[in-house]
Amino acid sequence: MSQTWTIIILANLFAVSVLGLAVLWLVGRREKKRHQAEIEALLAEIEDRQGQRADRILLALVEKYGFGEEAGHSVSEVLMLAEKQFLYQCVEQLLGRQPLSGFYESLCGLLDSYLNATLTAKPVAPPIAEPADGDAEPAGGDGDAEPAEAGAEQTETPPPDWGDVFD
Repeated sequence: MSQTWTIIILANLFAVSVLGLAVLWLVGRREKKRHQAEIEALLAEIEDRQGQRADRILLALVEKYGFGEEAGHSVSEVLMLAEKQFLYQCVEQLLGRQPLSGFYESLCGLLDSYLNATLTAKPVAPPIAEPADGDAEPAGGDGDAEPAEAGAEQTETPPPDWGDVFD
């Protein structure tokens, strides 16, 4: 009799274990589908926002910073590609459950690409106001000293090192 009870108990334990594993598998599968749906919704939202952001960047580059239409469009494309690459790396790290050790390097790369893209594109210079009479001397007295001072004021300072910003 004891062998019969042992077999019945083991069979019941096996059935309960299989049932428990099936329930865990179904719950995990449902959770995975929900997580995948959330990621797809997030990616759709990111695509919409990137389109809006690209338009805002192009508008700002052309109107506010004086870039030409073609230069602003090319800079905007470069910036959006850099953002897409950064987001791709972040999603890869999050989905792969990888540590975020490379996050800072990716962020620095994104900021460097922003800086390089804006520095390599040349903004359209605003027209220089010239005196109405070409032969007349400016009201400042000595004509040679004033342009030298203006040129010294117009020189740009070197761009900041992005690595120092976060220290």
